[in-house]
Amino acid sequence: MSAHLIESRIARECYVQYSRFEKPALIAVAAVFLSLLTVVDIAGPTGLDVWLTERIQSIPWGDFRFIPETGSLVGGGYIGFYVVPGIAAMLFALTGRWQLLLLLLAAFVLHYVMISPKLFIEASRPSPLFGVEGAGGLESFPSGHVQWATSFYGLLAYLTWRAVRGNWRWLVAAVYAGVVAGAVLGRIELGRHWPIDTLAGVLVGVMALRVLIALSQFAGKDRPVAIAR
Repeated sequence: MSAHLIESRIARECYVQYSRFEKPALIAVAAVFLSLLTVVDIAGPTGLDVWLTERIQSIPWGDFRFIPETGSLVGGGYIGFYVVPGIAAMLFALTGRWQLLLLLLAAFVLHYVMISPKLFIEASRPSPLFGVEGAGGLESFPSGHVQWATSFYGLLAYLTWRAVRGNWRWLVAAVYAGVVAGAVLGRIELGRHWPIDTLAGVLVGVMALRVLIALSQFAGKDRPVAIAR
C-alpha cells in the first residue's frame, strides 16, 4: 500500500472518530455558554471574576506591558479586525480564491450574530467601582475581541493546517492558541472584560468556527479524503 493511501486511510479514520464526538461536544459548548449567560444576567460580575481580574491586573509587566496590549490589538483590535482580514482578502482575491472571500465575509456576519447577547444582557465592564482597573460601561458579555480571535484566526489556522504537513501543523496550532490566549489576557489586563466574558467569547467563537468549517466543506474545499479500494 502506498504512503498516500496510508495517509488517506488515517485521515478517514480520524474524521470518523472526530464526527462521533463532534455533536455532543458542540451541545456541551452551547450549554456552557447559556449557563454563563444566565450567571451574568443574574449575578455578574461574580466574586470569582473580580478576584481573577485583580490577580491578572497585579502582574508586574514592566517593560513587557506590550504583551497584553498586543494581544488585544491582534486578537480583535484594529489590527485583528481590519488589517489582518484586509491582507487575507487581498491574498484571496489575487489568487482567485473567491470562495474563501465569501468565507471571510461569513466570519464577519457570524461575529455580530454570536456577540448579539450584548444587546439584551446588562453586563457591566470592569471599573474601579468593582475594585479593579477599567473604563466601565456596559455590553461586556461576551467578549467580541476573543470571539473574533477564536473564529477568524481559527479559520485561517484551519486553512493553513490543511495546506501544510508534519511539524508545521503543530506550529500552526501553537500560533493560533497563542493569539487566542493573548486576546483573553489582553482584554482582562486592560480592564475591558471579565474572565467570564472571555470564556464566553471562546465558546461562541468555537461555534462560529464550526459553522465556517461546515461552509468550507459545503463549498467543496474540504471534503473527506476518499479511500481507494
